[in-house]
Amino acid sequence: MRIEGDKRRLIAEEIALVSREGDKLRLRDVNFRETILSGVDIAMIDALNSILLIEKKG
Repeated sequence: MRIEGDKRRLIAEEIALVSREGDKLRLRDVNFRETILSGVDIAMIDALNSILLIEKKG
């Protein structure tokens, strides 16, 4: 999910791998589809509930 102001929006599901490559965050799901995000930071990782919250940098 991505936090935008007070709103949250689902941007990917069933993520198996998260990696940082410079300024980019690469998300790969269980079907090997990739979502690449730039200009974001990880705000929270909730491993118990399988939630990764990200937010825009700055």
